Amino acid sequence: MPSLLWSQNENNFTIFGHTPEVVSKQLYKSLRKAKAPNDRLVLLDSIAVQFLPSNNADSLFYYGTEIKKEVLNLKNSTVLKDKYNLKALYYRGLGAQSMGFLDESIGYFIEGITLAEENSIIFQRFKLALAETYILKEELEKSKAILDELEPICIAPKMLLYFKTTRSNYYIYTGQFEKAEQLIKNTLQSIDKAKSLKVFLRLKTILGRLKRMRGQLDEALSIFYEIKNQTLNEGFFDIYIAITLNEGEVYNVKGDYEVAEMILSTAYVNAIQWNQLNLEQRVIRALTKLYVSKEDYRNAYHLKTKLAAINYKVINSQNQRFIKDFEFKYETLNKEKKILTLQEDKVNKEREIEYQKTIKYAILIGFFILLIPIILLLIVYYQKLQTQSLLAKQQEVLSQKEMTSILQTQELELVKNTIVVQNKERDRIARELHDSIGGNIAGIKLQMNNLLDSNPEVGTLLGQLEKTYQQVRDISHSLIPNEFKENNFTALVKNYIATLKQNNTVVINFDAYPENAVNALSYTLQSNILNIVKELITNAFKHASANEIDLQISVLQEENSVEILYEDDGVGFELKTTTKGIGIQNIEYRVKIFNGKLSIDSALNRGTVITISIPKQD
Repeated sequence: MPSLLWSQNENNFTIFGHTPEVVSKQLYKSLRKAKAPNDRLVLLDSIAVQFLPSNNADSLFYYGTEIKKEVLNLKNSTVLKDKYNLKALYYRGLGAQSMGFLDESIGYFIEGITLAEENSIIFQRFKLALAETYILKEELEKSKAILDELEPICIAPKMLLYFKTTRSNYYIYTGQFEKAEQLIKNTLQSIDKAKSLKVFLRLKTILGRLKRMRGQLDEALSIFYEIKNQTLNEGFFDIYIAITLNEGEVYNVKGDYEVAEMILSTAYVNAIQWNQLNLEQRVIRALTKLYVSKEDYRNAYHLKTKLAAINYKVINSQNQRFIKDFEFKYETLNKEKKILTLQEDKVNKEREIEYQKTIKYAILIGFFILLIPIILLLIVYYQKLQTQSLLAKQQEVLSQKEMTSILQTQELELVKNTIVVQNKERDRIARELHDSIGGNIAGIKLQMNNLLDSNPEVGTLLGQLEKTYQQVRDISHSLIPNEFKENNFTALVKNYIATLKQNNTVVINFDAYPENAVNALSYTLQSNILNIVKELITNAFKHASANEIDLQISVLQEENSVEILYEDDGVGFELKTTTKGIGIQNIEYRVKIFNGKLSIDSALNRGTVITISIPKQD
């Protein structure tokens, strides 16, 4: 008889049939238009990040490879090359791991460990990913050594959760079921589900798998039924496939072969659709056990043959990838050799030009050596002729010059004093406008905001007051532009971020590409960008509950635009149901007055990505 779970929901298993769209079309459009390596790297990375929740193996590996290729086009930026080389290795390692290319995945993770700064967050990520891969290969001693090494240093909240998840898997693979269950339950009790939903669902899946292995089949099915639809709705397709696989194995053990066959067949189709060879191998093994239990040895034999074919495919694909990597490295070396040859030719040509210039200069110098004495003699003779006529006039001219000099000195002092007084007065007026009038208007705005709900007509007055407030700010800023221009803009942003870091544990990463172009933007645009940055970070602190914030300001020369990319790993929000706050409205207003474009990509428990494009201002 079918179990209670199956009878409750006969359509509880979903075959994807297509690859769900997880990346906005705007990002793909921007990538096609981008030409500069810096801009393309930012966009490629942004797209790859979108595939992490669903663990789309092909896409992660593809965009990791594209990032690696694009890094070669960077010039004179070692820090940027190192940063994106590490990201390329991480994405390719995750993609290869999900596709079942475990040896290849190990190679990428080890290379990343050697390049990353020791004990940094990215170093810990590579180490944990390597430990997970060793567990999948059942090389458990190697995994244990890594976990023992990481235990004292994985103290950041997210890294600690990843560590506990990997340690739980290790306990299960080594048969330490009591330790595994205790660790999972303790972690589930302390985890913030809203901020780390995927880790929570993965731990629940591991707990269900542990229950299955311990023979507690109904408890296992209850856990899977509780979370399965949520994993599908949130786009965590790798976890969904793993759940259906475990459910099929439970029904097989319970002797409900028809339900087990249907569930495992669904998992098999989904694993193929998402190119999850590792899961595909596990599903085939489960189906083989099922057919053996049904004494359907013919199908069991065919599946054994299919499994051998997949194993051969994995080995062959890894070999082909290794060959392609070697070819890629060989081509890179050839390009570098050609560049060195061109540089040598350029140096030789420059030396030849310098040699020719030296000869020409020597000839000119020799000519001048002969010409100068003749000219000097003529000058001396001419001066003697002029001396007599000039002596009489010299005294009169000298007196006039003294008088003129005195008058000019007085005028110069008067002008200097006038400028000083003007600057002080402009500074005083600007501060009065900004601090007194601007502060009063801001206070009136706050009071009128409280009246807005009860009196809608206040909205019109509030709009007019906002325009007046902006005019006061514009006037006060225009009175003292030099004070802002004398400071390096990127330094102002970094100082602002450094001030925030003193009293906050959130990691804030800031990059400007290219920095000289960003610092050369107009004062008005810099001032508004700084205010936008403040609004973004303030909103993140108030609402996002983020652990890490990435902020990048880029000047795209080909597009003649300024691009602002903001990303956090916070709780996110639903765009359709969430009312825009004052902070977002202020940002939209500032972008609008520069004829810019604002794009917000967010969902619950997936963080937030905000892209802003503003045409460069003359």
